[in-house]
Formats: sequence, C-alpha cells, structure tokens
Amino acid sequence: MVLQVQTPDQVTEQRDAENEARIESLKASYKGNPVTDELASHVRSMWEVAKFNRMELNNRLRDCQRRRAGEYDESKLQAIRGQGGSEIYMQITSAKCRAAKAWLSDLFSPSGDRPWRLNPTPIPELPPSVEQELVMTAVQGAVELGVPMEQVTDMVMKHRDRLLDELKMEAEDRSERMAEKIEDLMIESGFREAFDEFIDDLVTYPFAVLKGIEFRRTKKLKWMDQDGTFQPSMGEEIIPTIRRVSPFRCYPSPATGAKIDDHWVIEHHSFTRQDFVNMRGAPGYNSEAIAHVLNHYGLGGLREWIWDDEERDNLAGHFSSAADKELIDALEFNGRLSGRQLLDWGMQGNIDEYEEYPVSVMVVHNYVVRALLNPDPAGKSDYHKACWSNVPGNFAGIALPESLADCQDTCNAAARALINNMGMSSGPQVWVETDRLAAGEDISVMHPWKIWQTTTGAGAGSGNGIGFFQPASNAPELMQIYERFSRYADDISGLPAYAYGSDNAAGAGKTASGLSMLMNAASKTIKHVVRNVDIYVIEPLVEKFYNFVMLTSDDESVKGDCVPHARGSEALIHKESATMRQQELLAMTANPIDMQIIGLDGRREQLREVFKSGDIPVDRIIPTKEEMQQRAEEMAAAAQQQQMQGPPQQVQPQQ
Repeated sequence: MVLQVQTPDQVTEQRDAENEARIESLKASYKGNPVTDELASHVRSMWEVAKFNRMELNNRLRDCQRRRAGEYDESKLQAIRGQGGSEIYMQITSAKCRAAKAWLSDLFSPSGDRPWRLNPTPIPELPPSVEQELVMTAVQGAVELGVPMEQVTDMVMKHRDRLLDELKMEAEDRSERMAEKIEDLMIESGFREAFDEFIDDLVTYPFAVLKGIEFRRTKKLKWMDQDGTFQPSMGEEIIPTIRRVSPFRCYPSPATGAKIDDHWVIEHHSFTRQDFVNMRGAPGYNSEAIAHVLNHYGLGGLREWIWDDEERDNLAGHFSSAADKELIDALEFNGRLSGRQLLDWGMQGNIDEYEEYPVSVMVVHNYVVRALLNPDPAGKSDYHKACWSNVPGNFAGIALPESLADCQDTCNAAARALINNMGMSSGPQVWVETDRLAAGEDISVMHPWKIWQTTTGAGAGSGNGIGFFQPASNAPELMQIYERFSRYADDISGLPAYAYGSDNAAGAGKTASGLSMLMNAASKTIKHVVRNVDIYVIEPLVEKFYNFVMLTSDDESVKGDCVPHARGSEALIHKESATMRQQELLAMTANPIDMQIIGLDGRREQLREVFKSGDIPVDRIIPTKEEMQQRAEEMAAAAQQQQMQGPPQQVQPQQ
C-alpha cells in the first residue's frame, strides 16, 4: 500500500482545479437559450446607455451627499489647505435636512390615524340585475294596487333612491374594511421602515424612489397549537414587500420625463447568496438560471462596477471589506416592450405583436433570472418617485441641499474667515530685526516678563530691534454676514429656525397666536413637498395594494369600488387646533334640535373622531352600529313590554 503525501499548496491547487473543472462542466451543460441570451443582451445595452446618461446626475447626488454630511469636495479642500487656516464646515444644510425629515415624518404619521383613506365612488351604480328586478317589482306592485301606469315611474325612482342610499352606506362600510386590510398588509410589508428611509432621501437628494409591491419568499415563525400547548414552527410564505431604492442605484432612461413610468428604468442590485436562494421557487423566477448564478458567482461574486462607488460608500460610512467581494450584482429592467419583441424572445401568452407590454426582467451577467409581464391590471410601474421641488419635464428635481448651496458656501467662508481672524487678532504680533538680537536668542518663545537681548554693533541698525502691534478684529462684521445668510437659508428652504425649536422668532413670533400665524405661513413650502408625495407615492402605492386585495382576497365583504386619497396635506392643520375645533363642534351640537338632525349615528361618529385625536382606544369605548342598533331594539322591546303591563299601581298608605 502506497500512501501519497501532498503539501498544503498542492492540496489547494488540486482543490482549485477541481472547482474550475466543475464550473466548466456546468457551463458546458448549460445550453445557451438564444431567447434569454438576446433578452440579456438587450438589457445590458440599455444599462450602458443609462450609465453614460447618469454622469452629471451622479455628480449632483455626490454633492448633495457631501453637503448633508458636512464635508468639502476634494478640490475645494485642497484650495482651503493651500491658503492655510481653518477647515470648519457649518452644518446648516444638515440641520435643515433633519428638520425637514422630522416635519414630514410628523405629517405622514398622524396620531391614531392613517395618512390615507379609501373613498367609495360618489355615485355607486346599481348592477343590471338589481336594476331590472327593481323595475319588475315596481310594475308588479303598481298592478296589484291598481296604481295608474303614469305613477309607476315615480315609484321606481323612489325605490331607486332608497337603494342607492343603502348602497352608499354599504360602500362606506366596505371601504373601511378594505382600508383596515390594506393597512395590515402595508405594516407586514415593511412600509414604515422603507418610508422612513424614503423621506431621508427626499430631503437629501434630487429625487427619492420607493418600490412596491414586490413579492418575496420569507421564513416566518408561527405558533401552532399541539395538544393544548403552543409550539414554534418555521414556515415559508410569499408576502408583498415595500422597499426604498437608493437614488444611486436607480438609472432612468434618457427619455424619461417627470414621471418614473414615462419610459424604462433600470435598478442596480447587489444580492447575497441567501437572497438568490430565497428567490428560488418564487413566482416569475427561473430556478435553473438561479442555480447557474450560484454555481458560477457564489464564491467570487460579480460586480457591475460604477466609477463613483468608492467615494459614495465612503461618504455613507461604508468601507469596502472582504464580504463585499461575495456580493452578486444584478440589473432589473422595468419598462415596456413591443409584442413583437416578446414573441421573438419566446414569451408565451395572448400577446399582440403591435401592442406595448409592461415587463420586468432581472439579469445577472448573461443569465435571465426573471422575465414576466407586469401583473398590475393597470400596467403601472412598481417604482414611485417624488422630489423636494419638481422641475417640469425632468426626472430629477431640485434637492434641498442644492437650494441652500449658496447660503451654505457663504456661511462656510464667513466662518473660516472668522476663525482665522480670531486667531490672528487674539494677541499681539512681533517684528524683530534679527541682526540686532544677541547670540542664542529664541524669537519663537514669548512669555510674560521676558527680557529681549539686543546688540548695538557697527553693523546693527538704528532704532528699536523689536516691535509689537495688534491686528484688527473683524469679528462683528463677519458675524453679521454669517447671521444674514443664515436667515436667507430660512427663507429659501421654507424651514425657519423657530419651526424646529429655536427662540429666535422676532415680532409676531413672541406671542402664541403670532407664532401660529408664522407657522401656517412657513408651511406653504412643505405643502408642496407633501403634495408631491401624496400624488406620486402614497396614492399609487395604496392603489397597488387595493388591486392586490381585489384580485387575491377570498373575503368578499371587503371588496368594493373605492378610490385612494392621501391625507398628508390635511395633516398640516395643527393637531391642537383641530382637536379644539372638534371639541367645540361636539359642544355646539349637544342640543335637542341638532340631535334630531344628526341622530345617534352622527353623534357616534363625532365621538369617534374626538377620541381618535386624543389617542383614546375608540373600539373599547364607542359601540359599533350593530351594538347601538341592538341597544335600541332592546330599549324599544322593554318600553313595549312596560306599556302592555300598564301603568304601575299606586299603593295607598294605611291609616
């Protein structure tokens, strides 16, 4: 028996050779599909176009990121260091961004309520079967009662109005149940975390992107009842998710206008091996292609390099590590393709070659891991974009740091000059005739009561050999410049300092009513931002979930004809004043005349709104409509029983 001995290097070389042979055999076994190869080539060609078109936008994104982080760009920093002195950076932009995010977060998270609602359509339509049955019932009733046929139309209209009123009430109940269902789905999809990151991008960059809904297979812990005891059980579930898309990873088409779904858009992903493992078996994903991706790039990774990746990551506080080399980059194409292209690429289904179809294609190098038609009935994109300040016809708007750039640069210059001047004028400066100094005298050391030794030789000059002078201080003028441009920043951004806690509100701001008036005036700018988010993000996202529930839910009681409506702009009314108005209205209607008009149901709705604004558990205190109806029936039955028993007999006292 011969025992073969190998060195560690030989073992490593043999293992590498085996891995390479395995990969080559897998590549050989993968018969390239001309359809997917051509589709991947098309996506990669669009990727090259989008990268080239994004060069100027990348510079803007990095500039906004630097201003938010409070750092100079490299060329500016070298110029400052060339002159010497302070490198201070005043964090005005960062403070404004934090204040804007806090304000927007407060507006989109109203206490005890949703930032959106579902409204039933104003005029619900009767189904044709109900309409026909209504006419037949009215005609039959008129014949039995001997009513002239001329009055049948009036009877039909009266019954129709009654049915429409009942339909409106039913539609309102269904819309409320649908809203609760959508809210539950949005919480499970990670909407709160993703929306918080989205707002951070909104106040920092020229645009912010939120994607939803997309479906992912996730593991979920469930508690199962086994013999009277609950035991943990891990299960897998495909759930709708929402996530924030980094502006650095969103590459729109050069032809894209103000709306993100005007043309195609490509998202640059970086996945781990586990991400691809979770994709296997999910609807629309190619498990075979995913397996080849894991085998080919699972160990060494795959990077679609961007020229500004390193600087961007360093500004974000993320420095490259060995784990980054294991990431696998993917390109996700979302847009419309012609039916002829889809048929040529072998996509199945009822496809018209002259029609444009919304598709979603994910490519890893030359492997198509996903290619499917957009399941949304309206064909709308899953990406939702908003800007701090829109520019008509442009994909990217004007970012908050960009609008503050001039004020920020001026304040930085004033602060640097102030620090330098303070250092220069902090003490006297000295001039010395070096040829008058005694041997060994150190001119770099000064201290109180120091004795300066000088000489008066033939080569020495006349006069004092040492002199002192005090540089002038320009601190007051520089402080005025700084304060003036700092106030300009308040006006330009629409975020005055008193809006986030400062006591520098002069004039009307010294009183409560005056400060409230100033806050209402300052909210004009933020209203524009809130309107952008309402129209382009909140309402389309809620509509996505509404369509999803309508298509997949088995609960018919939540389905109805509804329209989503965002309420972010309504939250700009101060909560305290809104609560006071509700309480005043509640007190004003507490009289018999108004109670006859609004009834118990109207009073119940008033109490619900007041309790909601006060963070009071409404469902525990306010009864439902069914409970109130049951109480009314019980009271009516008790009154009827008491009436049947007759008035109570009076007992005569004994003498």
